[in-house]
Amino acid sequence: MQESTVKNEKLNVAHLVAMASAFFSPFLFLACVRLWASPQPWARLNLFSGAFIALASISYIEQSLTFLRSAFRSRETFREAVGATYDPVLVNVTVVLGFLDYAILFEYAHLHFVPALEQPPLQWTGIACAAGSLGMLLWADAWLGRHFAKDEAARKLMIGGPYRFVRHPRYVSIILAKLASPFLLGSVLAWIALPMWIALVLRRIPLEEAHVRKAFGAAYDDYAARTARLLPGIY
Repeated sequence: MQESTVKNEKLNVAHLVAMASAFFSPFLFLACVRLWASPQPWARLNLFSGAFIALASISYIEQSLTFLRSAFRSRETFREAVGATYDPVLVNVTVVLGFLDYAILFEYAHLHFVPALEQPPLQWTGIACAAGSLGMLLWADAWLGRHFAKDEAARKLMIGGPYRFVRHPRYVSIILAKLASPFLLGSVLAWIALPMWIALVLRRIPLEEAHVRKAFGAAYDDYAARTARLLPGIY
């Protein structure tokens, strides 16, 4: 009983740290984009960098309040929710790559590696990708939050909401978000990170599907036969 209490306390602390980090992220992003020694310190804060900050900050906060809130119910639930039981590599790499968002914004505000990449048509495309990403994330996490709020024995295969259209709506959101970043900011770092994220997602999908298939058996096979992984009619 005492060991269980200690584990629960550690999970609560971890969730509080995750929430604090999420709610602090907008201020850290603003610190990255501010030109501290310039007479115009906010010259690089505009519609496009603002959209990037909003996308990243809202997604961090939303995840801490919905998906992670349910995931931190227990150590077993957390490991299942983030996929640590079948793909610990992505869990660890995601934590590291998450800091790239701050580096990408710092590059945009201070370094300007390739200014020619900042093209309004691409940046407006980035706005569209960011909006699509955020909408899909909110929708998917609402379902995932309810799913992991239940005990394991009560969880059912998700086939409604965004899962009616694709098997991995959260990964659709991730790819759209990572596509929005280089479009919005013309960032060399973001363009480098994009194929890395896509490779990680494509590696993760078959591992996750094998894991879910073990849990739901033929029901998952039937579901997979009528839905695409990421893009209906394509993949």
